[in-house]
Amino acid sequence: MRVILFMLIFWACAQAHAQSLFTFSNTPGIHGVGVRFLKQVDRTRSFTPERGLFSRKEKRGRPMQTVIWYPTEKGGRGISYGDYLELVGWETDFDGSPNEQARTVDAWLQMVTDGKRKQQVASERRRIMWAVRDAVPKAGKYPVVIYAPSINNTTFENADIAEFLASHGYIVIAAPTIGETSRWIKKDLKHAELQAADIRFLIDYARTLPQADMTRVAVAGFSWGGLSNVLAAAKDERIKALVCLDGAVRYYNAIIAQARYADPAKLRTPLLFLAQTPASMESNIRYKEDMSGSFISGMVNADVYLLTMYPMEHVHFGSSYIRLDDPAEYKEYTAEEVSFAYSLGARYVLQFLNGYLKSDPAGLAYLSNKPVANGAAPHSMKMEIMPRKGKR
Repeated sequence: MRVILFMLIFWACAQAHAQSLFTFSNTPGIHGVGVRFLKQVDRTRSFTPERGLFSRKEKRGRPMQTVIWYPTEKGGRGISYGDYLELVGWETDFDGSPNEQARTVDAWLQMVTDGKRKQQVASERRRIMWAVRDAVPKAGKYPVVIYAPSINNTTFENADIAEFLASHGYIVIAAPTIGETSRWIKKDLKHAELQAADIRFLIDYARTLPQADMTRVAVAGFSWGGLSNVLAAAKDERIKALVCLDGAVRYYNAIIAQARYADPAKLRTPLLFLAQTPASMESNIRYKEDMSGSFISGMVNADVYLLTMYPMEHVHFGSSYIRLDDPAEYKEYTAEEVSFAYSLGARYVLQFLNGYLKSDPAGLAYLSNKPVANGAAPHSMKMEIMPRKGKR
């Protein structure tokens, strides 16, 4: 009897330990969600990874692992989160064996979790998502959102937002952030422009999709992707709206200043910027943050919405990181509060896109509300609206 009781207690503890840190509290829209994984290559650019015993460089086209979320009829079984994790195995090498791909995934998880929380990872692998693999696309034309991940990161780092947008009538397309000669990139203008070129490649690809309405294109980016998307918009008039999830355009002023074509006063693309809780002046000095300017404040000819989200640290703007986070890291705000803030941020992204890509007055009205009216806890968020010149 004692043995049985011990086993039940052990099982209950294991289940509690495996409980996810992340809860996406939004409900799906009127559409089902499909997802496709594609192996594309940009033949106009090269990728020269080192291979072999003597580090021989093998020049080839730039690999563009592409994930597409799109509206479908409802029905079908969603993929597991483990299916998304497997994408890590073939981001730059489409021909690796299953064992090689599995080792790459394991190495990535080791890096993200410091080799800990294996029960938590196993539990996340089993979680069922909204998206149905290779589901039949729903008839109609839908706006396109290109998603640009953070530095050195995956197509699925914000799969929850991608699925949410697809369920509300958007096509979302993403590729991983990779370097010129390896999986890794550097924090410089050259590599930001490399990702900006990836964004343009994905926009060109979207033109081949029968569902895509190419008159309504937005680019969303998290962290580094929230710098590259601004560079892309400065050169590409097809981009009609920008979303920055705590984008690096706010933090790397010296880098963006090198891109002289990216003049904030000339950019007319509306921007929604979701920002982390502000750091203290002392912290900015200690970590030598770049306080040399503000691209965002210079966007005088575009509508800018700046939502400061006090429960959110920078890493929390990627749902994959909340899922695999260390529970001990949560102090002032709980994991539940962070998950709710993330979910509310996703609703802000949807309403912003509805307002600027679908000309929906309700979307614009949502942005103008005080955050508490949209469900935020009192004093947890602050919205600043900077309308374009002449609209003030």
